[in-house]
Amino acid sequence: MIEIPQQGAAFFASDLHLSEDTPKTLEAFENWLASVAQDNTLIFLLGDLFEVWYGDDHSDSTSKRVAQAVQSAKSVGATLYFMHGNRDFLLGDQFAEAAGFEILPDPEFLLVNHEVVLITHGDQLCTDDKAYQKFRLQSRDEKWQKNFLALPLQQRIEMAKAIRSESKIHKANSAMSIMDANLQAVAESFKGKWPDGYYIGKSDVILHGHTHRCAIHHTLNSPAPTTPESTQGQLQKGQRIVLPDWDFDEPEKNRPKGGFLKLQSSGEFSLTLFN
Repeated sequence: MIEIPQQGAAFFASDLHLSEDTPKTLEAFENWLASVAQDNTLIFLLGDLFEVWYGDDHSDSTSKRVAQAVQSAKSVGATLYFMHGNRDFLLGDQFAEAAGFEILPDPEFLLVNHEVVLITHGDQLCTDDKAYQKFRLQSRDEKWQKNFLALPLQQRIEMAKAIRSESKIHKANSAMSIMDANLQAVAESFKGKWPDGYYIGKSDVILHGHTHRCAIHHTLNSPAPTTPESTQGQLQKGQRIVLPDWDFDEPEKNRPKGGFLKLQSSGEFSLTLFN
């Protein structure tokens, strides 16, 4: 279980979806990472850092700049962690070691002021999306990944584009509600029963991204705000904190361009949104 250093802080961000098509978001990420990185700082990138990942043998200017930004953050004393998302689940040890961050299992746990905080990308909580959960189960299989990564790079790129196209059609033809976390799955996860059926241990707070529905849910049934705002508070049992997605290139009206959560060892937190 990870603990935040007494004199330090932890920062959490997810769903940046970086690619060659997101230069402004990439620049915002580089600036943010440089601004929060210092000695005794823990930085958690909770999935979908990249829009897509074809394999560690593929490289472009975006992945190179991300690696450089992570290396710079590490050089000043920060510790960086990465968790796979539904877009970059093929990111492997080769890139992680070159960049300088540690790949975490999903879920992972932090101990913060006697509270157990479960951190996850969040896609596993969206149990109503049966088609996606079926694909997720297949694509996380070690044999499936080994076979896919053994294909020629260009073939992988074309297959990934086809899968992404199918995903967009599926999303457009599905009810918005199935793209959100299932509240029963959330309730069971607090009790220690993960959606895959395994017992993972009880938690007091759940922190995730993926849904693009930034909110501080103080109770299981509290709704997400129509327009999320920056806020501060203290961790409390039963809270579910949903991180914002980032988009500085084509931001939606009345939605933040991105943001992050800062968490102190005392349990105090601040959610900062970029408007």
